[in-house]
Amino acid sequence: MHKTLMVAWREFTATVLTKGFLLGVIMTPVMLVIVFGAMSMMRGLKGPQIAGEVALIDRTGAVAAGVEERFTAAADARDAEDRAAKARAMIDKAGPLAAQGGGMAAAEIERQARERSASTHLTLRVLPADANVDVEREPLARAQIKTQGQAADAGGQAVSRLALIVVPEGSVAAPAAGAGYAPFSAYFAEKLDFEVQDRITGRVREAIVEARLAGDPRLVGAGLTPSDLLAMVRQPKVESKTIDRGGHEKDSVGEFRMLIPMGFMLLLMTAVFTGGQGLLTSTVEEKSSRVMEVLLSAVSPMQIMVGKILGQMGVGLVILVIYSGLGVTALVVFLHRANLISAMDLVYLFIFFILAYFIVASMMAAIGSAVNDMREAQTLMAPVMMVIMLPWLSWFLIQRAPNSTLATILSFVPGINPFIMVIRLSGSEPIPSWQIPVGIAVGVATVVVSAWAAAKVFRIGALMHGRPPNFATLIRWIRMA
Repeated sequence: MHKTLMVAWREFTATVLTKGFLLGVIMTPVMLVIVFGAMSMMRGLKGPQIAGEVALIDRTGAVAAGVEERFTAAADARDAEDRAAKARAMIDKAGPLAAQGGGMAAAEIERQARERSASTHLTLRVLPADANVDVEREPLARAQIKTQGQAADAGGQAVSRLALIVVPEGSVAAPAAGAGYAPFSAYFAEKLDFEVQDRITGRVREAIVEARLAGDPRLVGAGLTPSDLLAMVRQPKVESKTIDRGGHEKDSVGEFRMLIPMGFMLLLMTAVFTGGQGLLTSTVEEKSSRVMEVLLSAVSPMQIMVGKILGQMGVGLVILVIYSGLGVTALVVFLHRANLISAMDLVYLFIFFILAYFIVASMMAAIGSAVNDMREAQTLMAPVMMVIMLPWLSWFLIQRAPNSTLATILSFVPGINPFIMVIRLSGSEPIPSWQIPVGIAVGVATVVVSAWAAAKVFRIGALMHGRPPNFATLIRWIRMA
């Protein structure tokens, strides 16, 4: 046992204390900090600061007044407040994640929304109802997108025409039975920002709807104003709450819940395959450089294999502890979503990490001892790739329906069941309690069989050189040993 632990400690230190490992582990959180920092630095950007003219041809005679009201300074201020309110509602729904990882407060998000709304200054020009559309479109071809500081050129000429809106008569008048209202036309200057286009068309839509309601005799007869009717049909807001098993009320996390299974699976895969890949690489290197022969003169093949597996498991545990700790800290401190993860979720994560690691490490040790270089190892990686790809391809379906027939069956498939169980346990609904110990039992049985087969291959392959074996040869080694 002492020799096995010595091999494990050597394997652990040879990996963890290298500059490459330290940089690889540290760079991921550093990159996240850089990304969030860059997003925070961009918070001062106000978007396009455009000034220009919007021309309106109102064939109905009932829309122009409403459009004019929406292109005043007071309307711009109301628009800015509306956009800030929408941003605030999105923050309330999505949580602090919408505030760029907690680096920006909700007030800052609202301020940005107001600034983006106020950064564009549009003036409205109402043209005669019989104006020629082809003639009035010509200025759009010569338009120059200018900022507010360039509102007038050196010659004192007016700002460019950026848009032309044409509202036909059928847009307001009640349509015939079975027919619909006529659409209005919007012409824009080339390369005009899409947010500005949406703002212009949105204001015209609101004015057309008001004109339809104001001219409807049924509304007038009921003593209602267009504002009354619009307020009645506006969708109500909802405050979602979740009641836990203890009967306590918590804020509903909504769609944010689906990110947790993906995060758990990524943590598990990163930790498992970092340790497994290190085990494969070190085994192949020691065998090709004949270091393995020197080690076998002092320790048995079983002690080497177990020691190497335990050492690289320590590497995987270091990664799992660091990244899971950072993730939980981010949820609690920055995102204020401590209720997304329970203590048992983390316990099951570590349990199934142990099972998944021993399964993958056994295959890696067997492959590494059977080949002479990494190129040969790639031809025997098909079983390992299946373990990697199947949970990754099916995680979304499983986390959406953790108790479906597919998820239940995959939970008991040897080799992949630790990954599937982690996804199900952190999914959108609880799973039957009896399936957890059964899943663990299946994982333990898979570990025993995998370790038994890997030990037989390792015992023969550690000293074998020459042509690499195929799967049939590996099976023959297992039977022979």
